[in-house]
Amino acid sequence: MRWITARWPVLATIIAAFVVIGLIYVTAEGRPELTFLEGKVRDGLAPIYGAVSDVTGFFKHWAGVIRNYSHLQQKNAELLEEIDRMKRKLAALEHLEEENARLREDLGFYQASSVPPVTAEIIARSPSNWFDKIVINRGTAHGLEPGDAVVTPAGVVGRIYTASERTAEVMLIADDRSAFGAAVLRSGAPVLVEGTGQGSSLRLKPLIKEVDIEIGDEIVTSSMSGIFPDGLPVGKVVDIDRGEYGLLLTAQVSPHVDLARVQRVFILK
Repeated sequence: MRWITARWPVLATIIAAFVVIGLIYVTAEGRPELTFLEGKVRDGLAPIYGAVSDVTGFFKHWAGVIRNYSHLQQKNAELLEEIDRMKRKLAALEHLEEENARLREDLGFYQASSVPPVTAEIIARSPSNWFDKIVINRGTAHGLEPGDAVVTPAGVVGRIYTASERTAEVMLIADDRSAFGAAVLRSGAPVLVEGTGQGSSLRLKPLIKEVDIEIGDEIVTSSMSGIFPDGLPVGKVVDIDRGEYGLLLTAQVSPHVDLARVQRVFILK
């Protein structure tokens, strides 16, 4: 009450002003001309009209900005969701394209083989080292037996180690117990290829005193070892260690088959 009493003159003035303005609008409605008093009052209130108009315009402007910002946020969220959907579709299409390419490659390899190979899927890997052994879903019921060569169109994978009726265990060429005879494709020099326990690297050793070998040479299997047939791709020479007199000590070979990612193999009979 004290607050109202203290500010009563100001409040009374404001109320009176609104009453006067209201009367002016009521009495002026329908008349083409204003009275002297109506004109003076309107002229006196012109600055107030302008201020009110400016404030109203300001709030309308920012209300529009806020509405527009909210709309943009919604559209942005919709666009991001659409981008995610397109990325998922693209990834699925790329996967299908890769799978189709592998199937075409497998089909070509199968059709080119003089004796149809047995096709198998990998169903398990060695838990301790993925580059030691794999298990496939074919076994003695499909004609498999220990020693059979396991390959892909890209090259050698390994050989059957043990076989049950419906499954078989394959020793990979990267297994550190694996060793087989091979040859340098360019020169025909005989070499021995050993596993290192690492899927990206094989060790090559010479079988004769002087071996004609260079970085980039292709290494293929040799039937002399009695393990693999002739000419299967093994890998490429990526490093050479020569001794004091320039003679080959060892070389590093990168296998053509990605042993960590291979999913389907062929068993040669």
